[in-house]
Amino acid sequence: MRVLLDTNFLIDVIKFRVNLDEITDLIGANELVIPSSVEKELKKISGETSQVGGYAKAALNLMKEYNIKILKSTGRTDDIMLQLSNEKTLVATNDRELRKRLKALGRKTIYLKSKKHLAIE
Repeated sequence: MRVLLDTNFLIDVIKFRVNLDEITDLIGANELVIPSSVEKELKKISGETSQVGGYAKAALNLMKEYNIKILKSTGRTDDIMLQLSNEKTLVATNDRELRKRLKALGRKTIYLKSKKHLAIE
């Protein structure tokens, strides 16, 4: 099973100190991936001198630590997530609108529940 991570999910994992290993425990994921637009967003945010900028820097380091694969992509991140999701690829996001759109397509998502644990819907 492949898991496609989005920007806000990676930032929240850092912010709320959630271990990405929970994804493999939860669904047995064998591959974590992001579209290149997510990497671009994280790099842009990491340039900010805010707390979120620090979270984005840490998320970029987390990508290296977990060997997260980057898929070349163009367009809006949400649209890319919708295109790449399927029965073998779950999307990890905390974006309510994106989760609704994915649910309408019959896709499952992984999200952060109660700022502590990962859940599948």
